[in-house]
Amino acid sequence: MLAILITLDCVRADVLEEGSGLTPRLDALAPEWTTFTQAFAQSQNTLSSHLSMLGSNYLFQHGVYSNFSQKALPAHALPRRLAERGWDCRAFTSVDFLALLLGNQVGRHDPRFPPAEDRSIAARLARRYFGRRSPASVTLDRGLKWLKSAKRRQDAFLWLHLFDAHMAYEAPAMYLKQHVTAKRREARTVREQMKERGWFSPDFPEYGWKVPLEHFPQRYRAAVAYQDQCLGEFFSGIKRAGWWDEALVFVTADHGECLMGDHDVYCAHKKLFDTTVRVPLRVKFPQGRFAGERVEALVQHVDMAPTIVALAGFQEPLYVGHDLSPVAAGRADGHEVVFSEHVDNFLRSVRDRDHVYVEQVPGSPNKWGLRMEEGSLFTRVSEPVKDEAVAGRLKAQLDAILASGSDAQAAWGTATGADDEIAARLKSLGYM
Repeated sequence: MLAILITLDCVRADVLEEGSGLTPRLDALAPEWTTFTQAFAQSQNTLSSHLSMLGSNYLFQHGVYSNFSQKALPAHALPRRLAERGWDCRAFTSVDFLALLLGNQVGRHDPRFPPAEDRSIAARLARRYFGRRSPASVTLDRGLKWLKSAKRRQDAFLWLHLFDAHMAYEAPAMYLKQHVTAKRREARTVREQMKERGWFSPDFPEYGWKVPLEHFPQRYRAAVAYQDQCLGEFFSGIKRAGWWDEALVFVTADHGECLMGDHDVYCAHKKLFDTTVRVPLRVKFPQGRFAGERVEALVQHVDMAPTIVALAGFQEPLYVGHDLSPVAAGRADGHEVVFSEHVDNFLRSVRDRDHVYVEQVPGSPNKWGLRMEEGSLFTRVSEPVKDEAVAGRLKAQLDAILASGSDAQAAWGTATGADDEIAARLKSLGYM
């Protein structure tokens, strides 16, 4: 069996929807996918979300609320359970901090991003040549090359992560030329324009550019379009190799992105509204099962690992998610509510089909000074509402989730802080 997980950093669900015009190659595969239209991340934070995917646990269970934390994968994490059963497991991420904090725990280390303690000549050359982030084409080519290796076992798990749609939104010149139309020079910097509107965003160096505010959201679209081209070529390679029919393939995002001042946030991922935690999820099941279906059930990142292990023929009792196969088949309803938590354990939320309940975690400061919308209950389009019955029901469901999963929480062990080199890189990427 071949299982492939592809995670797209910062790609929100609406920009990957069919007909958006940005992803024609992925759209062409719609008859072969199952599209889950209401899928949600467990966090709006990169490392936290990926740990929830690979461990099928919520943040309060695995304990990682920051990219500045490092934690070893526990025995029940998906790559370790598969490796125990003789699977080959490998990861190729497109940014160094994610490789160093997590990806290098999945099979062999990625030679592009060697551990900080490796000061060999090869490691120094890799750091100089590859830098700190890698384009989608390089990461996907690495993954395809590994799949084609004669030494690879028949049962294999491959995780590929693409970082192009993370600020400052990178894409080749031809994509930037096609999508970036706001080229006029402004009298003020982006930083000054944001300040006038009261919007929050990390202070990227690029915000010193004197360009319109639309410039960076347009770069974002260019990056998504570029990734679509690269993914189309990758999947063509999978088909040419004869692996497509039997493969289980997930395409999702770790979280979404606020763009033009959504919830007073510009080109960043903060708060727990649909803009940041509703994610695309397309699944290609083996033998064409459920192909072309659009499933509106509520599902979550924690459901992906249980889906893989079920098709691999075993179960893991410490997973909190559910196998997606019965949901795709219409035999299961998905989740009644889905649960998400914010970086630094600042906010947490539950949502059903109609409402979002958000609460600030007691004792956790709003260190970013985010402007918080009034109220704790919102519609799914983020309008505050007053309905004590609905708020009370969702609050009770949130509390029930927080009271669960103590066995999983105990299995994760303790975290250590990211080293100074990784911390400096994270700060340069806007993680504070």
